Amino acid sequence: MTSSRSDSSPAPAALAAFLRGCERRGAVFAELQCGDADRGDVALAAALRAFRGKAAALPMADWPVRFWTLLAATPQLRVDGPSARWAGGFAALARPAAADRAALLLRLAGGLQEAEAAAALGLDDAAYRDALARACPRDSLGHPDAGAWRALAEAIQQHLRELPDHRLATLARLREEALAGIRITPPAPQAGPATAVPAARRRYWILLLAFLLLAAAGAGLWWWRGSPPGATTSLPAVSALSDEGVAALPPDPVITSEPLPATDAPVGRAAGIATADAHADFALLSDPEGEALAREADFLAWYVAGAGAPTSDAGAATDAAR
Repeated sequence: MTSSRSDSSPAPAALAAFLRGCERRGAVFAELQCGDADRGDVALAAALRAFRGKAAALPMADWPVRFWTLLAATPQLRVDGPSARWAGGFAALARPAAADRAALLLRLAGGLQEAEAAAALGLDDAAYRDALARACPRDSLGHPDAGAWRALAEAIQQHLRELPDHRLATLARLREEALAGIRITPPAPQAGPATAVPAARRRYWILLLAFLLLAAAGAGLWWWRGSPPGATTSLPAVSALSDEGVAALPPDPVITSEPLPATDAPVGRAAGIATADAHADFALLSDPEGEALAREADFLAWYVAGAGAPTSDAGAATDAAR
């Protein structure tokens, strides 16, 4: 491990403990803020170096706000990275603007209270709450989604707990650089038995896959040709060649036919069903005008019998009686 020393003064134990306590949260905050772990580590390294130079002049109570202020203000975290990506449980972080996303991540990844997060971003309480509301996950109707907020918080906490070993080693190196004021060049990876075995295993699987592909291609070719290599092709359906060398066609197939079975007799109608013309009033029902006259038969008979005679005839009959 080589190093280029710029300031070899020893760092206080309190500063080392503070950086060790916030480096993991700072790394996850930076990664999720810009959407790129490598870009986030660059921002974290710059914030650690800047904080080391300012911590001695500050009371320890002001260290948390000062550290997060420096980290949130790094140029790498003020805009999304060119290869920014938020996948899986972090998909909700792709929607807000960078400033609003920082307000959200200071709470969920940095673990700051509302007043500390607002001070780290240089906002008053109302402006910070507005930024936090804009970054809050929302449902399909545009309303704040409490379930999505909890899912995002759980995904961030799980990511904090499950940082891989190589990432933790990188964070430890960045902390040592900041504490010692030197830039440590990581050792180049050395090839050894641990790396030779996976390479040999990969070659074995590649050769096995190539053999299986060749076997599958040979089987497909054999099936396509219809016979194994070296077999003599024959025409079993063609009879022997004639003297002129022309093969005779096979005889015509014998076609048999059978008459169709007789159709079933139609189902007879049910007996005892009277037709319309058998009704007693069929003639009357079929003649609506005659039916109307029949209903007025009594009145018409009375009228014909004399009820409708003129009044003059009635007066003449009365005089004759006198």
